[in-house]
Amino acid sequence: MKRFLLLAALLSTPALAQNTPRGLRDMVGARAGQAEGELQRRGYRNLGGEKGDDRSYTYWWNAERRQCVTIATMEGRYSSITSSPAPDCEQRASGRDRERDRDPNRDRDRDRPRASGSVAPYELSQLCRGQAATRFDRRPSEITVNAPIRQRDGSMVQGWYDREGKRTTFFTCRFDEDDRFLSIL
Repeated sequence: MKRFLLLAALLSTPALAQNTPRGLRDMVGARAGQAEGELQRRGYRNLGGEKGDDRSYTYWWNAERRQCVTIATMEGRYSSITSSPAPDCEQRASGRDRERDRDPNRDRDRDRPRASGSVAPYELSQLCRGQAATRFDRRPSEITVNAPIRQRDGSMVQGWYDREGKRTTFFTCRFDEDDRFLSIL
């Protein structure tokens, strides 16, 4: 029986790796909180997701590569990353169709790649949550963050978490003018 299980595991691993995009294979097994920031640094944008029975699924879009991936998270770690069709990430299947069917009232900047290091405001909050989860050894769901505050020299996101019912710990994430993470205090 042990040999059968070992053989099944060895044969299934390459099949799973083939469906994981080459540039994301190192992310399988990563802690979800810190991996979100890394995905953003690699050009992916979180488009939301859904909760299953034993895991949650999130959809990530990379506009530069025109690549959609679905990430399954289980027990706080990425259990799988799979390529998905563009419509799963609310994108058209081909660029020609997208231009022909473009709604003039639609946000025209949505599909354009952002300047290097630049992210949407809600992504700053997500990035801060991930950095705080890593720094304070918490699950991202235990971290609460506010909307970013824009300043002349960058942005800041304030947040907090409860320490085993004892007291609340507050922190501030700082980002530079190009929305790159600087520090957490």
